Amino acid sequence: MSPTSENHKVSFGILLPTREVVMSGGWQPSRLFEFAERAEALGFHSVWVGDSITAKPRLEALTTLAAVGARTKTVRLGTAVLLAALRHPILLAHTVANIDWLSGGRVDLGIGYSRPSDPVQEHEFEVLGLSVKRRIKMSEEIVRVMRRLWRENDVAHAGEFANFDHVSLEPKPVQPGGVPIWLASNNVEPGLRRVGRLGDGWLTNVTSARLYKECLNKIRDYAAQAGREAGDIQAGLYFTLAGGEETARREAQEFLAQYYNKPYESVARAMLCVTGAWDEVIDHTEAYIESGARTVVMRFASRDQFGQLEACADALKRRRLLGGE
Repeated sequence: MSPTSENHKVSFGILLPTREVVMSGGWQPSRLFEFAERAEALGFHSVWVGDSITAKPRLEALTTLAAVGARTKTVRLGTAVLLAALRHPILLAHTVANIDWLSGGRVDLGIGYSRPSDPVQEHEFEVLGLSVKRRIKMSEEIVRVMRRLWRENDVAHAGEFANFDHVSLEPKPVQPGGVPIWLASNNVEPGLRRVGRLGDGWLTNVTSARLYKECLNKIRDYAAQAGREAGDIQAGLYFTLAGGEETARREAQEFLAQYYNKPYESVARAMLCVTGAWDEVIDHTEAYIESGARTVVMRFASRDQFGQLEACADALKRRRLLGGE
């Protein structure tokens, strides 16, 4: 597909390998910083981190973003996705606002909800004294609380999960109105409705471009029903990839099976995974762009994270989808 004016509006982001750091045991902090700096130099628009406390051990999301923000200059700093329900809303609002202030207004807060059918993830909530069954309602309340704390002073809140009076946070985020909040949802009606009602952006890993377009149209309809401007919701895509020869495909499948402790086929049914030649990977990406995706977050299923980063940038530049060096 030849580039169009629409394609030039697309931003590409990279997921930092914060779990691979723990899994491999071979990463040092300097390498993680170099990875983020290299992504910025290559022209990627954003770097993102996943989140888990005990279920999938990894570097803590927000402290990692703060450190990466100090080593980069322009790249945006996102969570894909943060389990907001595991944090107290006042503390979370304060931490995120501070990172936004320190980074000059570069933070995007992506929020997700975990999977209640996974015993390991249920245990993560339980050890923190939280109910996994109430995590979505908790997350919605947290979104409302954070936005008020970012925009107002002397805030009082009486909710189902948090109650407080006379709270003012400083510094406020640099970004007017507060840090953009992206909400995760696949093809689930309550989740899509939530994005339309509350989200500044949408993150998903639905497994087909056709389904992506259907979900995006629903989100826009729900936004209009809530009295919002549908075009103000940023359309994001999060997907896992490995580009290269057959060895890269096999390694990716082994990597993901180990990462999730289940067969690769089960992983690929649940989320978007693309492995194969780089032209094939970019063809898949462009199909989602044609369906409306405007922020594409890429996670490399490979132990050679630097090699995949360089090759991915080259492949995107051949299609004139990425600027940079």
